[in-house]
Amino acid sequence: MNVQKCARCGFVVYPAEKINLIGQNWHKACFHCEVCKMVLTPNNFVSHQKRPYCQVHNPKNNTFTSVYETPVNINAKKQSEAASEVRFSLRYKKQYLYKNSSHILVFCNII
Repeated sequence: MNVQKCARCGFVVYPAEKINLIGQNWHKACFHCEVCKMVLTPNNFVSHQKRPYCQVHNPKNNTFTSVYETPVNINAKKQSEAASEVRFSLRYKKQYLYKNSSHILVFCNII
């Protein structure tokens, strides 16, 4: 009997749980993205150097290897920070600065 082993875990792969992709045998649960561990199917994987990746973490796409480092997410982060700064400045513009008689600065928060 020809014993086939999983490319990821090395355990025996039985026909009921076997996927044969990228020229290797895999358990269905072991066929996941190298980066994010999302379980992949024959329809949604990309191979690079005989290892499976999801579309997002495909090393051949670009130099970005993380979902958080894509140009869209970098732009969204900048916009979020800018909006946060606007909210912060609007909130604290309601603070008025007063000088008392001894020239000590006192903040009065009016919200």
